[in-house]
Amino acid sequence: MAPLPSENHQRWQRIVLSVRKEIMALSSEERQWIDQQLSLIGTLQTEIHDLFLSAQGADACAQCQGSCCELGHNHMTLANLLAAILQDKLPAAHFDRTCPFLGDNGCTLDIAVRPYNCITFICEDVEQALSVEEQNRFYRLEQQLRSLYIAFDERYLGSSLQGLLIRSQSMAGSLFLARR
Repeated sequence: MAPLPSENHQRWQRIVLSVRKEIMALSSEERQWIDQQLSLIGTLQTEIHDLFLSAQGADACAQCQGSCCELGHNHMTLANLLAAILQDKLPAAHFDRTCPFLGDNGCTLDIAVRPYNCITFICEDVEQALSVEEQNRFYRLEQQLRSLYIAFDERYLGSSLQGLLIRSQSMAGSLFLARR
């Protein structure tokens, strides 16, 4: 049975509070590693989004009203939450919606802090609007981005491309930023 929106909201609030506290306890070396990784993730995500825009992706999304966004309920990862907190760009989450970060005018997350799955998914219409060279570039960037997310997964107990809500269910009170 799926959790109620209020249960997910409470769990999300506990996760955000815990990660905020854990950030404060990080060593300067650990914080530097995170900052460097998040900077690279932000740059790659912006490049991928630029390709999406060049293929008229925003128009395609407006026509189908972002139906793929309705599947983003659990996509926010530890890397995304860290980026949003450290950049002071964490919008309110609304778990009564299909995606807690889907607003009336689309995604409420900045490009650099959007989940990997949201940035790297392009529908068939958008992919066909890209030239072969652009498609190849898109998939090269996607692989580079995936390797950065995997580096978080390999380093921190709370990191997983499954997303924080799912990952938190199997952590039994462990810290999200505990090293593996």
